[in-house]
Amino acid sequence: MSALHTTTRQRTARARPPSMDANESAPVSHQRSVSELLEHPIFMKNVILPTEPINEMVGAMRRTVMLREQGCCFTATSGYGKSYGLRMAEVLLRRMFPGVPIYRHIIDNEQVPSIRAFFKHFLLTVGVTDIKGETYDLRVRLVSQLEDVGLMSPMKLVVILIDEAQEMALQDFKFLKDIGNHLETVDVQLVVIMIGQDPDFEKTIQSLTRHGRLDLISRFALRRLTFRGLQTREDFSGLLRLIDEQTYPHGSNCKWPEYFAPHAWGNGFRMLDQLDPLLNAISESTPGGLTHKGVSARQLFLAVRRFLLDFAEIDRQRIVVPAEIWKSCVDYALIQDAAIIADGRGRAHKQEVKL
Repeated sequence: MSALHTTTRQRTARARPPSMDANESAPVSHQRSVSELLEHPIFMKNVILPTEPINEMVGAMRRTVMLREQGCCFTATSGYGKSYGLRMAEVLLRRMFPGVPIYRHIIDNEQVPSIRAFFKHFLLTVGVTDIKGETYDLRVRLVSQLEDVGLMSPMKLVVILIDEAQEMALQDFKFLKDIGNHLETVDVQLVVIMIGQDPDFEKTIQSLTRHGRLDLISRFALRRLTFRGLQTREDFSGLLRLIDEQTYPHGSNCKWPEYFAPHAWGNGFRMLDQLDPLLNAISESTPGGLTHKGVSARQLFLAVRRFLLDFAEIDRQRIVVPAEIWKSCVDYALIQDAAIIADGRGRAHKQEVKL
């Protein structure tokens, strides 16, 4: 799942729809408290669902590793789930390439202008906790660690995934080049995959150009790909289907929507059936159209969480789903506002793919 941030429960006043027919069958289930609802995985940041944009990014990364390219980078606007996608990519790539050392390194937004701090940070990334010593000692320790794990890899390969790449400084790129050159002397290949925030990452590349370091651009940032938002009908249906398929609590067969609305679930409710109401609400709430980058994952999941919380209250009263519920959830999630920010020019443009 792309960005999953906990949100405060909000309720809106609405007219009460007609009650369900008393003869309709529904499972008997205790009413969950607010605290129980908020313990659900959909509110946890460490739970990520493999959306289609994430699957596409992982596929491109897999190809990069298999072809042993020296580097490639992905960019996305803030809120589109790129960091969550990178976390899932780390897990999936390790399954695809067992035995290959894969490290996820997060560049600090406020870097300390110290080469010693730089090496300490990188040592911790590769699992070395001994970060004492002079700068030269730290560098030797880091290079030795990467050389050792690379030589033990069945593919003679080391993969470094870099998050927040827009914050990379010249020294970061120079160090990666040095490491890559050193590993090549022992027949180990270094693959660097970066993901950065748009448009800031472009400014980072421009800075390298001003410094005359086209060699660094050619090695690490020649191939630039876009990590997109959810755009197509298939993107949204795939996500809703995934939500229908997940279970919680662990070891149970209780599906995610069933946890929030057991009576409706027993009567055939499925999130996938909410596809058209959701897309209609998005279209209605964004009269200017969405940007070509699609819907922000962060805002979309906020709308989904709001829907499930509101629907839990509806299910408690055993009444049908109000027609306006998705409109209020999409409006609350500020999807249109996120689209305007993503566009970067003060207004949202009509989306190329019809919802």
